[in-house]
Amino acid sequence: MVMAKKVKAKVVFFSDETGEVLEEFEQAIFIGRKPYVDRGYIKLFVAFLSDVLEDEFLGTGAWRLLLYAIRRLDYDTLTVAIGPKEAMANLDISKATFYRWLSILLARGYLEKLDINIYRLKPYSAVRGQMHKIALPKEVKP
Repeated sequence: MVMAKKVKAKVVFFSDETGEVLEEFEQAIFIGRKPYVDRGYIKLFVAFLSDVLEDEFLGTGAWRLLLYAIRRLDYDTLTVAIGPKEAMANLDISKATFYRWLSILLARGYLEKLDINIYRLKPYSAVRGQMHKIALPKEVKP
């Protein structure tokens, strides 16, 4: 995983006409992905969630594998590597169950196979979230 580097940046605004300094400030900025910020946060579209929750063929089993995949997503590409042995151990399921659930997710279009053990979440189902953009509720006073 590529981590961010924190660097100081100095921004200076000059007048085009006189060349004098109009404003300047220094600020620490991150180059690359910020560590531990928005990690593991993803926004699911309501239409996708509705489809998943109303899908009779999904059942609780395939739903568990879909959640497992969502937790392991690469948030930039919405792809996930799902190794059968690791998934079977984490979900405490047999090999046959893993492949049955996986085939349901593929057939229903929730996952798309890109390569061996590499899948992409259904397009327009999720985007990487940003926790700092969520408005927190104001404190309620009695």
